[in-house]
Amino acid sequence: MMTKYLWALVSSALVAVLGAGVLIWPFIVHAGTTGPWTTAALTDFWSGVGLTVVGLASLGAWYGGLKRDLVEKGLVKAPVAAPPDETPAAGPAQDDLDRLLRPLAESVLRDLTEQLAEKQRRGDGGGTLV
Repeated sequence: MMTKYLWALVSSALVAVLGAGVLIWPFIVHAGTTGPWTTAALTDFWSGVGLTVVGLASLGAWYGGLKRDLVEKGLVKAPVAAPPDETPAAGPAQDDLDRLLRPLAESVLRDLTEQLAEKQRRGDGGGTLV
């Protein structure tokens, strides 16, 4: 029963490793790395990327299937999610934050108002800040 996962996991890992080998092959043999890449080097590189991605995705899918199967059979305990921490309602901490940020907001508003007034005095155009 578990051999279906074993062979799939091994072959997926082999595809990922071979894909990584094809990916780095142009760098190993220095093909096309001294100047513009040749078509062969580009083909090797991008084929290696594709094989590696497919191998890793397949490996992850088969591992997930194996893990689910083991949990269903009771051989492994299912991971239990931790209960979410309760965040306190916006109380005194929110009031403190509002009190601390109020001078900053007033300063930004004052600066933007001055910039708008200066822009209108110069006659640069409309009454927008942008």
